[in-house]
Amino acid sequence: MELWHGNLPEFVESSQDGSLVPQMTRSFARIHSSTPSPAEARSWDLSLAAMSNVAEGQGDDVGVSVEYHLPLSGQRIDVVFTGYDAGGHANALVVELKHWDGVSLEDKYTQNVIVGDAEHLHPSQQAAGYVDFLGDIHGAFADERLRGYPCAFCHELDASGGEVLRDRRFSELLKLSPLFQKGEEDALADYLHARVGRGDGMDVLDAFRKGRFKPSRKVIDCLADVIQRDERWHLLERQQLAYNAILAQVQRAVDLQKRAAVLVRGGPGTGKTVIAVQLLADVLRRRFTAAHSTGGRAFTTAMRATFKGADKLFIWNLNTRNAPFQGLDLLLVDEAHRIRENSDTRFTRARDRNRKSQVDELLDAAKVVVFLLDEHQYVRPDEVGRSDLIRDASSAMRIPLREYDLATQFRCGGCVEYVQWVDHLLGFRPTPPERGWRSRFTFSILRDPEELDELLEQAESGRRSARLLAGFGWKWSDPLRDGGLVDDIRIGSWSRPWNPKRDPKRNYNPENDPYTIWATTDSGREQVGCIYSAQGFEFDCVGVIWPPDLVWRNHGWVAQKDKSFDRPVKASLHMQRLVRNAYRVLLTRGLQEAKLLCLDAETTAHIAALLKEAR
Repeated sequence: MELWHGNLPEFVESSQDGSLVPQMTRSFARIHSSTPSPAEARSWDLSLAAMSNVAEGQGDDVGVSVEYHLPLSGQRIDVVFTGYDAGGHANALVVELKHWDGVSLEDKYTQNVIVGDAEHLHPSQQAAGYVDFLGDIHGAFADERLRGYPCAFCHELDASGGEVLRDRRFSELLKLSPLFQKGEEDALADYLHARVGRGDGMDVLDAFRKGRFKPSRKVIDCLADVIQRDERWHLLERQQLAYNAILAQVQRAVDLQKRAAVLVRGGPGTGKTVIAVQLLADVLRRRFTAAHSTGGRAFTTAMRATFKGADKLFIWNLNTRNAPFQGLDLLLVDEAHRIRENSDTRFTRARDRNRKSQVDELLDAAKVVVFLLDEHQYVRPDEVGRSDLIRDASSAMRIPLREYDLATQFRCGGCVEYVQWVDHLLGFRPTPPERGWRSRFTFSILRDPEELDELLEQAESGRRSARLLAGFGWKWSDPLRDGGLVDDIRIGSWSRPWNPKRDPKRNYNPENDPYTIWATTDSGREQVGCIYSAQGFEFDCVGVIWPPDLVWRNHGWVAQKDKSFDRPVKASLHMQRLVRNAYRVLLTRGLQEAKLLCLDAETTAHIAALLKEAR
């Protein structure tokens, strides 16, 4: 899917007579149900005019795709030229266009470049990333019918203005993905002609446009290897039952061309994500198409860091906004309680909002859509994923829905009674569980914050994973200029920082994303994770700090807005429910042990009384 396609003479003529951008604008409106911003349209006009001047005369039978939408990514390639080279190979030349008028580098360490006051990828790296994406996930490239070549064209930067883009730190990158600047138009024209100028470009373009979402064998093998060597992804009991039913549903839907939806419910640690990841691997091995989607950043970012190409399989719910209709055989919507009313963001203009519900977008993205949810894990006001929502949406679209419930507990030492006790504590379960569970899961109430340090030390000496978690009772500061963190969480003389925020002006790889670093590296031990960092993760041991944003008063739970620093939550009419959900998540992140430091005396006494009854 792109905003314009045709042959090279048509591209040049449309660009030069001024009709190209209006045609693209109409396509944009048809696909996105909105119009591009004036700045984006102006960028198209400037960059595509510069590109057409370079490409003119390089062959009548060269295919051109403009603003090509990478499947399930939300990214668009500026221009793709298709054709054959002198060796008889069918190729696609991916060109990243920039009309930057100045660029700089922060220091000798950075790999990102500065334009204005924002960080950007080097344009050659951006183009190379697109080619990698196509090679990993696009059927025509995965089957090796097409080869991809990247390059970048900064048409406003002359040799002196863009000198930093040729710094020696980029030397290997530029061998792979050449950079062309103002004054180097002839060299770019020669490069284009060498890659795609030998004819049959429209046939190649047709193969490129018809290619469907199809992970390459190396990506599938990498995912299979991760699952094979990590026992946490192995299926047991009710997990296997749901897995078998879903796998059969995929085969049935593909053979009979019938849509279906599946709802899998389960509390913390019942294996919803295990089912999803195992299904993803096995369905891909059977040569079906599939993706794993969530509405939360933490878990998806960590999975993307596990192997090259994982980012093509683990996507965000937002990426399905413009997904091809039933373009996948299977979509696994993990953490479906985090589905939002729609996929609008703060950058979506008012006139473009509310055009389609997110649950409908998800249902339209695949033949079979599996929703895995916990009714008590939504933690933000805009998270609307519930069983009734999925039932109503499936029914309205006449999609048959199957439902499964998971009861077996795999987290918290397999101690389902501990999870039931947490649910009873927070008011989600009217009666307490059977006594005696404390011999199977270690839970204790701490008296002072120094005991949290002891938890971390003991876990480290025993080679167990451990993290500190906390309710949102302190502000969350931005990192300092030198990258240091502010000790926002202060309890007497004891202090710790939150885990680092993501800087919206920075480009992160999955491996260096703050969420991945906090959850998987040693530095994360010295930081405290909030609900948005912790959801989706599990550790051998957790220490949970409970500030007075939720307190026990007069036989009931009371949310205190003045003690919370979570602005969207404290502004919600349902703050008490959202905060209770958050503590349910935090208290059930431990596989073997959880220790609680509660900062309100009356609440501590209530928790201690319930704990005493559990003996």
